[in-house]
Amino acid sequence: MKPTLTKVEKRISVRENKTDGILNYDIDNAYPQRVKNIVNASGTGTLCTNLFAKFIFGGGFNNKDFYKQIVNSRGLTADKLARYTARKLSLFNGCAFHVNYNMNYQVIEVNPIPFEHIRFVDVSDKKHIGMLAVYDDWGRERSRLIKRDDIDYIDVYANNPDAIEAQVQKAGGWKNYKGQILYSTPDNEYPLAPADSILEDIQTDSKSKIFKFRNITTNFMASHFVVVDEFEGSDDKEKDEQLNDFIENLNDFQGSEDALKMMVIQKKAGSENSFDIKKVDIQDVDKLYEYTEQSVRDNIIRGYLIPPVLLNSVPGKLGTSKEIEDATAYFNGVTYESRLLIEELFTELFKNFATPINSSNDYSLIELKPSITSKIESEYSQKVIDIISNKDLTPIQKKSSLMIIFKMSDQEANQLSGIDGAGTTN
Repeated sequence: MKPTLTKVEKRISVRENKTDGILNYDIDNAYPQRVKNIVNASGTGTLCTNLFAKFIFGGGFNNKDFYKQIVNSRGLTADKLARYTARKLSLFNGCAFHVNYNMNYQVIEVNPIPFEHIRFVDVSDKKHIGMLAVYDDWGRERSRLIKRDDIDYIDVYANNPDAIEAQVQKAGGWKNYKGQILYSTPDNEYPLAPADSILEDIQTDSKSKIFKFRNITTNFMASHFVVVDEFEGSDDKEKDEQLNDFIENLNDFQGSEDALKMMVIQKKAGSENSFDIKKVDIQDVDKLYEYTEQSVRDNIIRGYLIPPVLLNSVPGKLGTSKEIEDATAYFNGVTYESRLLIEELFTELFKNFATPINSSNDYSLIELKPSITSKIESEYSQKVIDIISNKDLTPIQKKSSLMIIFKMSDQEANQLSGIDGAGTTN
C-alpha cells in the first residue's frame, strides 16, 4: 500500500489568525516555545543543542579587532552577538535582529530579538503590511489571552535609503519610527527546528528521567506491605496520631538504611489476622527503561549528526586523539552552512554601520579546533549532562560548577549552562 499525502501529518501547520492579525506558527502558535521547553527538559537534548551552537560559533571571528567592537547602546559586543545568534540557530534554525538608523540612513545599533517572539503579519491586516508582529508571550505561558494592544509592529529589514524613508513617512516621522527587523529563516518561512525530527525522542528522554525521579521521591519502592486493623480512636485526629506513632516505631525498628521500605495499609477489623506482612515483588524499573533510554539518546545524537566520540556515547571508549580530530573536522563540516550564514548576516548588518568597526570587511568565523572541544567531550560528559539538567541549580550555579570542576572557560560554561551571548538565560 502506497503512502498518500493525506496520511502524512505536517510538522508545522501555518494558518491565518485573524483575531491576532498574524500567521500562526503551528496550530497552537507556540512551536518555537514548545521546542525550547522540550529541549531544555532533556539533558541529552540540551547537551547536543549546546554542542551544535558551540561548533557554529567555532573559534570566534577571524578578525580579532572586530569581535570586541560595541554594536549597540547596551554595550553588546560583536562576539557576544554572534554567540547569541549561534544559540538561536542551533535551537530554532532562525534568528532575528532589530536595527536602528540615523537620519543619514546609516545603522547606529543592532540588537538581538528572541526568535520566538516574532510572527508574520496576516495579509488581512492591511494596516501592518510589510511589518512583523513582536510579542513576548505567543505561547500564552503568562496569560491565557493575547493582549493585542501590546503587540509591537516593526518594519521588515530593507537597508536602502528609499525604503527607509518610505517607512519613516508611514510612521509619521523619525520620532515615531521604530527601525527594522532582520528576520532570517530558510526560504523566508517559519522553519522547522534542527531537532524537529527527534523531538519525540528528546521528550521521551526527559519523561523517562522524570518517571524514575518520581518513583524515588514518592517512595513507591516499598518492599513489604504491613496490613493492620484500622486504629480506634475517639476522632480522626486521635486515629492519625496512633497511625503516625505506629509508622515511627516501625521505621525505628527497621533502621536508617531500610526505613520507608514498608507501606502500612489499614483494614477493617474482622476475623482475619489483625497483623500481617506481605512481600512485594518490585519491578526492576532501571532494567525496564534501560533500552528505551539508550535508544532515544542514540536517536538524538544521530539526529544532530554528532559523531558519538564527541559525546563519549560509546560505552567503554573515550576516543583517541585521531578519532576526536576526525570527528571535529566532520562536525565542522556539518555546521559550515550555519557559520557561513552568520558571516553573511553580519556583513549585511554592518556594511552600512555609522561608525566603521570592521575595515577589513572580514566577518568569517574560525572552525572549532579539537584542542578546544577536548574539555567537554571526555569521560566527564555524563557528569556534564547531570549538571546542566539539574533543575535545582540556577544557570549561574551550573556555570560556576562547570568552570570549577571541569576548568571550562567563561565562554564554554555560558553556552552549556544556557547563558547566551547577550547575558540572559535561555
